[in-house]
Amino acid sequence: MRLIISGGASGEEQMAMDESMLILLSNGLLEPTVRIWNFLPTTLSIGRFLAYEDWVDEGKRLELSIPVVRRFTGGGPALHDEKGEITWTIVGNFSMTEGYEIAGKSIVNAARELGVSATFTPINDVEAEGKKICGMAGATRRRATLIHGTFMFNTDLSMLSVIRLPSAKESVRGRPSSRVTTISLLLGRRVSREEALTAIINGFSWLGLKEGNTTQIERDLAKELSFKYSNEKWTKIR
Repeated sequence: MRLIISGGASGEEQMAMDESMLILLSNGLLEPTVRIWNFLPTTLSIGRFLAYEDWVDEGKRLELSIPVVRRFTGGGPALHDEKGEITWTIVGNFSMTEGYEIAGKSIVNAARELGVSATFTPINDVEAEGKKICGMAGATRRRATLIHGTFMFNTDLSMLSVIRLPSAKESVRGRPSSRVTTISLLLGRRVSREEALTAIINGFSWLGLKEGNTTQIERDLAKELSFKYSNEKWTKIR
């Protein structure tokens, strides 16, 4: 399986690259891939089917100058700290359930390499000591599936205040900051990005990774798709 280490870019660019990979794989023009990357700057992403105003605290978002990108995958909101999170993507010819299981196993491996005992909690979370350290979301196209998710090694949890929960959900689930944690908090020490990156790569290594580069067709399609993700109508559509 191909391994791509992309580095940091805007939410629009990152979502466009992920969607381009899914489209191309579904058309037989791409090999199965693991991509490791991060949002730059810190970004709030929301699932494709969420109502913007129900899930984004616009006042707090503007105060913290955090941009928002709407994903093409489902799921809830996620705060991506440029300094404390690594994001990853896996795309292949598997079912959604299989994709979550493959990704879950890989993230559990990564956490354990850093000294954290973690478990995959179906459908799409990895938890340690009862709190989430990784959330995932996915999309399918024909026989291809893409799963992407977080790895919170040192996320500033105070920034989760930009997420607004509908009152019914908050009464049941509590605030996001009460349900998540980071590798650094669990270990009682600051985990570096380099440590986290190495752990993620090793966590997925059981898939037989071979490092490569994005192709020109991926980059060209991603450039076209990025216009959608930078369009306010897409971001705020219900």
